[in-house]
Amino acid sequence: MPKSWSYSFQYRTGMARWAGRLGLELKDLVTSGRISPETHSRVVDLGCGRGEAAIFLAKRGFEVVGVDFSSVALSEAREAAVRAGVADRCRFVKGDLTASEIPGVEGPFDLVTDLGTLDDLQGADREAMARTIKRLSGPGSLYFLWCVFHDGNLPLNLKGILLRLNPKLVPGEEYDLFGDVFKIERLASPPPSSYFASFLMTRQ
Repeated sequence: MPKSWSYSFQYRTGMARWAGRLGLELKDLVTSGRISPETHSRVVDLGCGRGEAAIFLAKRGFEVVGVDFSSVALSEAREAAVRAGVADRCRFVKGDLTASEIPGVEGPFDLVTDLGTLDDLQGADREAMARTIKRLSGPGSLYFLWCVFHDGNLPLNLKGILLRLNPKLVPGEEYDLFGDVFKIERLASPPPSSYFASFLMTRQ
């Protein structure tokens, strides 16, 4: 598991380049009504960071638990939830997503969201987080995954160089990790040419 102090340092110093990003694909799923609080009200956001996605969902009527292992990010998320007026529908818990249990986070949830956390783990840690996702979901639950996604065949330009420095999921790995219990749909956005992907998976 990556060290929590290194993530907290990046949040504290402004180096957390991923912070502030809300997946447009998740936003589209909610605003279109494909995912709604009427059908999938109870949500857990894994690797919630500063809480952007959790707060977005809470403002639209979902009951959300955000989980992260950075105390700095969680403190900022709680403050942001108060400012947004959703602290009553959005709570944040410190936890290790690779552990066999996360105290204070009890499934099953109707919706599990992950905007760039699973792909940041590798090997046994990635498999352990996949088990956490299965444990926190139940029949009919949805899992939204946004990730870096490519086979390593990258262009010889700056984007290709930067992508080589980031962990990724390899095509087919989504089925290795989740195909036993989830029906997997790759969403149209981001396009394959971007070397990113988003998936909406339905628990069987």
